[in-house]
Amino acid sequence: MYKILRDPPQLEHDGLTFSLDYCEPTEFAKSVAKEELRETPENVENGLNELRRLLEDEPHLHCPLDNDLWLLSFLRPAHFYPDGALKIIKDYFNYRQKFPDLCKDLKLQTVYGVLHDYNGSMLPKRDQHGRRLFVSLQGKYWDTEKVTKESLLQSFIVQCEYFRSEPETQISGIVIILDVDGLTMDKVLRFTPYFAKSLINYLEEGMGIRLKGYHIVNNPKIFDIVFALCKRFMNKKLSSRVHFHRSDMTSLHRYISPDCLPECYGGTLKTCQQSHGPQFYKLLEKYENDYDKFQEYGLRNKK
Repeated sequence: MYKILRDPPQLEHDGLTFSLDYCEPTEFAKSVAKEELRETPENVENGLNELRRLLEDEPHLHCPLDNDLWLLSFLRPAHFYPDGALKIIKDYFNYRQKFPDLCKDLKLQTVYGVLHDYNGSMLPKRDQHGRRLFVSLQGKYWDTEKVTKESLLQSFIVQCEYFRSEPETQISGIVIILDVDGLTMDKVLRFTPYFAKSLINYLEEGMGIRLKGYHIVNNPKIFDIVFALCKRFMNKKLSSRVHFHRSDMTSLHRYISPDCLPECYGGTLKTCQQSHGPQFYKLLEKYENDYDKFQEYGLRNKK
């Protein structure tokens, strides 16, 4: 993680290719970075130098100052303004202190069950804008006897930690599809205000990745209760990026090309699965040692 690889490992399954794009961004992504994020050689060099200087003046922040790709993961969403990148870093680490019950021992093995039970994962193909696509499965897919709501969020957090180090994802961001088909009142009642706040706070501050869209599909009327609870904690920017589609996949296709979606969402991606948790788990295992190393960074106690 947080290093460019010439030939990143790949995993083949059912005619699909799974990989982490720890390589140079595509020409399309480079054009997006220049137009949307002010990414130029001069801004990269100046941004890295200034951000390092700012972090050196923050002794309670333990960061890998010698790792350009890690620093770029915060400079890019801050449009190469070092002060903005420093704020994102502080928010990123503060989240882990504000919600210690969620962020304690966030290792890959912790979310083994969630991924292997197909409760949600990234899709193998990016969307037409180069964005990572994450499908979260709840409703009838969520076995509450085996998986807690906290585990669902932890699985998303762990996966984001791997994908946020991809230059392509740092530039283009991530899009979430939440499938709540068959949601019941029993599951709705599990969404407490505290959990809703922890979820929204992660999306807005703790993730450190550009969130470009949040699409809710197969949502029954009862989901309105969950959304009303979550909306209390949303800022305007996030609220404007939430879209409801119910079972109308042509509505979803106005934002995400069918080429990138599985058949169950009206897509042409040759897979009947919404989630590929076991495949991604096997892929992420290849980077586990690097992941554990970077989890050691964070806030130190002030003296």
